[in-house]
Amino acid sequence: MTRPGPSWQRLAVAGEIPARGLLFTFRDGPFSSTGILLRDDGGVRAWRNECRHLAVRLDRETEGSLFDRDGALLMCQVHGALYRPGDGVCIAGPCAGSRLCPLPVRELAGAVWLVCDELRPPLSDP
Repeated sequence: MTRPGPSWQRLAVAGEIPARGLLFTFRDGPFSSTGILLRDDGGVRAWRNECRHLAVRLDRETEGSLFDRDGALLMCQVHGALYRPGDGVCIAGPCAGSRLCPLPVRELAGAVWLVCDELRPPLSDP
């Protein structure tokens, strides 16, 4: 595909994703949800902003704070579960071994897009 589809949502200019990630809101069926957009050596990734232990936003207690003190791992601000940003796997906490729910994103025409027609419901288990 050479251009974004009609159900795609523009999230960011490709070169302007902050190092600490970008929170965004998207339509999730009849509801609104939040996602986390990150860039790393492997390209762009997006995850549902939802802890796998409890269905709460990772940044619930501290709006916008997604990472641990070192800035290396995504952290649930409610109970401290730690997730690797590259693959979304929880490496510490009550949901260790589970994985954040990925969101379908594409880099195209200098922007990052959420491919809404490829959205899937959150995973029910790890």
